[in-house]
Amino acid sequence: MGKEEQMKQLGISAFYHDSAVCLTIDGKVISAAEEERFTGIKHDSSFPKYALDWILKSNNLCIKDIDKINWYESPEKKDDRVSTTFAKKPFKTFFLNRKYKKSKSTQNPKDILESMGYTGEIIYHDHHYSHAAFSYYTSPYDHSAILTVDGVGEWETTTISVGKGNTINKVLKVDFPNSLGMFYSTITAYLGFKPNEGEYKVMGLAPFGDISIYTDKLLSLFTTTSNKFFIDQSPFTWEYSDRVMFNRNLCRLLNIQPRLPGEEIKQEHKDLAAALQKVYEIQFTKLLKTAKNISKSDNICISGGCAYNGVANTLAYKYFKSVYVPFAPSDAGSAIGACLDSHTNITPYLGPEFTDREVKKDLNLYRDKLLIYNLDEDKLIDKTAKLINGGNIVAWFQGKMEFGARSLGNRSILANPRDPKMKDRLNYVVKQREGFRPFAPTITEEEYQKFFEASEPSPYMSRVMKTRTKFIPSATHVDGTCRVQTVSQKQNRKFHKLITLIGNQSSIPVVLNTSFNLKDETITLTPKQAIERYLKSEIDFLVIDNFLVKKR
Repeated sequence: MGKEEQMKQLGISAFYHDSAVCLTIDGKVISAAEEERFTGIKHDSSFPKYALDWILKSNNLCIKDIDKINWYESPEKKDDRVSTTFAKKPFKTFFLNRKYKKSKSTQNPKDILESMGYTGEIIYHDHHYSHAAFSYYTSPYDHSAILTVDGVGEWETTTISVGKGNTINKVLKVDFPNSLGMFYSTITAYLGFKPNEGEYKVMGLAPFGDISIYTDKLLSLFTTTSNKFFIDQSPFTWEYSDRVMFNRNLCRLLNIQPRLPGEEIKQEHKDLAAALQKVYEIQFTKLLKTAKNISKSDNICISGGCAYNGVANTLAYKYFKSVYVPFAPSDAGSAIGACLDSHTNITPYLGPEFTDREVKKDLNLYRDKLLIYNLDEDKLIDKTAKLINGGNIVAWFQGKMEFGARSLGNRSILANPRDPKMKDRLNYVVKQREGFRPFAPTITEEEYQKFFEASEPSPYMSRVMKTRTKFIPSATHVDGTCRVQTVSQKQNRKFHKLITLIGNQSSIPVVLNTSFNLKDETITLTPKQAIERYLKSEIDFLVIDNFLVKKR
């Protein structure tokens, strides 16, 4: 079949958070990118014009070459939900309602795409279907339960579906305002962190707290009937406020004042974080049980923004033999899910890559500040492994950028997890962030069961595991767990080779892996960006393709 006959489709997500674009050709995922990587705005929600421009140009296409565009949700259903909830508080929400109606004219996908010259078909999918499709159709299963949990799509906040062959049948849903995602984000805000961004901080803080202090208070807000949960809305303002998510009733219930951003984190905040995580796990477990009873499957796919809760994901193994969480379960991944209607093999390495010529050009711009060594692959990896084992922090920039929130070995900062001081050094000196936050260990797929308690690989850092070793203190959290990434040779040959050599030199085939960014930055996109961030940081070395770089 000639190029002109190939079916070319785009999937797009935008206007809430983590906007993204995906290109498929004849059902195969070719490229995907998130808008934040191009704008530098974390969780950018705007129409992904820069990501779209890159996808089209890098594949020698223009918008008129596209046969169909798949939008990740239904604007009509979303408008219905917003208008309905506004109506419940007409006086309090007058200005918010007016603001929303005014913005709708600038958020009409059809108008935006037509202004770019697109005249083809636009398909609007349900929000939670896009989540479900991304997880199920990229999984290895032909029969699976599918659980999606997030803040809110159009009306739905939670769905349970059954995937069989190339079909997905939704069998249960929970509607707004009953939302586990909104509940978690609200307490995140109460703890002084930014909603839709700081939830992972709360997860990291939770093991330091006592679950007995606030758990019963938070649980009192939930009731469960007929496999669904309902949340008492009296302490919350989700329906009519896009700024403050709670009211005085929540303060009275908890009997502590909300923490302001930047304030000291006290034991009461740790206790509340612990209780939040516990309550979430209780409700999530009920959903897992229901999904098992409905599907009768040994497999489950989990998606939606809440699927980044690796501790909760691990609970699925109580009910299922096999668990799959895709590499970008939030709205970004829905851009891919919206394009899929059958099973497909996929890799997370779907973003921009750069030629040797482009890398050399950018390195030469900073030659007066850098010592640059061009090495063959074997020498480069041997030297890098020795540097990491010797206590150096290395920025590792290779090949295509990862899609999703996790750095999976192509845009990473790497360090020695055996060094007990490395966690603090990375947190305080390099990342300039809270000291309690953990880092992920990355290990080869061949070796992970020797060092961690797990029945399946974890290629996307989607769950936590108990460690079997005491020799990686900087990658082990206070509760003895790690959010592990396993790497196969097939998934990422060069990264796998590096970790293998680290193990050959040290007997511990584990590297500490965190995203290549600094405080409040998005993950590094370009060679020039990598060099500039390296120069202004306390990172010791930069490895960019086959160039080893050191500061003069």
